[in-house]
Amino acid sequence: MPIADLAGLRQFSMMIAAALFFAAATPVQSCELENITSARELHDVLAHRAVELIAAAPAMTGSDLGPRLARLLDSAAEFSLGGGDVGRPLGSGISGAKALAAKMKATEFRFLGWDYMDAPTQGCGEHAVSVEFIDAADRWVSQVQFKFKGGRVIEAKGWQHSFKFGPLPVQPPSKSGA
Repeated sequence: MPIADLAGLRQFSMMIAAALFFAAATPVQSCELENITSARELHDVLAHRAVELIAAAPAMTGSDLGPRLARLLDSAAEFSLGGGDVGRPLGSGISGAKALAAKMKATEFRFLGWDYMDAPTQGCGEHAVSVEFIDAADRWVSQVQFKFKGGRVIEAKGWQHSFKFGPLPVQPPSKSGA
């Protein structure tokens, strides 16, 4: 084998070794949802993760997610909450999550159940769930779609609306008996 070929082979081998070294040294974010195979169960788990993130956001400090939040939030996750006819980007990572929670001032949450035929799914894939956060004092509802990958929020986009509610008016019985 010519010497030039040996030098090329050695260089190629060193590149492969370096790539394997860096791949082994890079921490892999595990996905704890890999055993969830039911779409109904996954929908419920992801919606509760979104609620947990918003509930925890006000107490978040610094830029380090820590183990609890690292399982809920991708550090590059983008957040926004529009209102009226204006979109409002809120940032990314912890600061974006904190800004979303602060804008919503939620006291309650609501999400619709999975009322469809259950289907197989992959818990660690990309999925989206919608959750409504309610500010009961000021009567605002924020409808937010959370996108997940590997069980972690990678994006949360929503819109805020005012709302009114009350009991239905009682109708007097008709005189015709109908």
